[in-house]
Amino acid sequence: MNPEQNNQNESAEPVSRPIDSPMRSVGSDSIANERNTTVSRPSVRRVKPNHHHQADGLFTRLIWFLASLGLVLCVWRIGPEILENYYYAAAKGQARAEYENALELLEEDPLGGVSQAYELVAQKIRPSVVSVQATKPKERISNSGRRARFIESGQGSGVIMSDEGYILTNEHVIRNATEIRVTLYDRRVYSATVVGEADRYNDLAVLKINGDELVPAEWGDSDELEVGSIVWAIGSPYGLDQTVTSGIISAKNRYDRDEPQQELLQTDAAVNPGNSGGPLVDSQGRVVGINASIYGDQFQGISFAVPSVQAKFVYEQTMKRQYVPRGFLGARPKAVYQSDASQLGLPDIDGALLSEIEYDSPASRSGLRLYDVVRTWNGQTVDDFHKLYRFVSMTEPKSVAEVEIIRDGKPQFIDVRVGARKEWQQILNGR
Repeated sequence: MNPEQNNQNESAEPVSRPIDSPMRSVGSDSIANERNTTVSRPSVRRVKPNHHHQADGLFTRLIWFLASLGLVLCVWRIGPEILENYYYAAAKGQARAEYENALELLEEDPLGGVSQAYELVAQKIRPSVVSVQATKPKERISNSGRRARFIESGQGSGVIMSDEGYILTNEHVIRNATEIRVTLYDRRVYSATVVGEADRYNDLAVLKINGDELVPAEWGDSDELEVGSIVWAIGSPYGLDQTVTSGIISAKNRYDRDEPQQELLQTDAAVNPGNSGGPLVDSQGRVVGINASIYGDQFQGISFAVPSVQAKFVYEQTMKRQYVPRGFLGARPKAVYQSDASQLGLPDIDGALLSEIEYDSPASRSGLRLYDVVRTWNGQTVDDFHKLYRFVSMTEPKSVAEVEIIRDGKPQFIDVRVGARKEWQQILNGR
């Protein structure tokens, strides 16, 4: 075989290439083959809708809708009950846990000290508290005009202040009484007499009984009390002897609208008719007040007591002189407000602003003027205008008191000769 023939045979052998090769032979045969070649394409066939399958889908959706609706109705109907039962169970469990915790902790008696303190206060003061029955003649006029006389028995309380048998009570308890009987804590009963002249100014009176083995109470200082201090009231409300109640000091420096000179303590300790004249005591069982009145016809959480500072003064003066001398100034004080402080050049709102001065009174004679602000009285600070009433009334009549005032923004001292309240009251009543 010669080389040429061999070359022809080699050239006649077809060249094998991939079908998807981009390389194509450029010749008549390849072009013809391309033209005669038919490209096969996938056939497209329309699918008819399956109505049976659609019906199954709608039925399934309906079932789900009905199931959901039933679930909602079920929750709406029984949900609150389930929720209530849940909270009830939770609350019950919590209450049970709290009960068991309290049971365990209370075995240690955490309030034992507080309870014992209350008991000790009552045990200290009760032997000193008495019940007072006052027999008073009364007269009643019928519709026909006829007068009928009868005897009324008044009920009150009192507190023994001396082992010699001297008892402090309210003046209104024994007013106009023809007979007074006192019952002690151990049920001994004694007849009592009024010592000297009862003091209507502070609604206080001193009684005397001839008894032995008496337990006197101890004086406390009402000025040391603060609003919120715990106090106890002991007496015979509605004839229930030796009744003990407790509360706090609600306010100080209160006064009776009819008697603005009378300074009072306000407390929320339960006080009712029959408590009048009984003691108000502090946490050490000391007398810090004498229960005198309540707000309204029965207890409403507001009761009043004469401060021990004044009650002790009345007691001591009655024991010493058989009456209580009262100083008189002849000026009406009132509270100082911010507007007053600005206009009068005051450093603060303490003191008593003189709003009225009686003509030819001790105040006017001593040179006091309208709008003077009294700051001290005989060295005692007048931080509230009620204090001026107290200081004046407890000053010896016809004595001279050193008074610090602020006038026109400047402090100065004035000597004031105090008058006697009883004498001036007679003069005022005669005008």
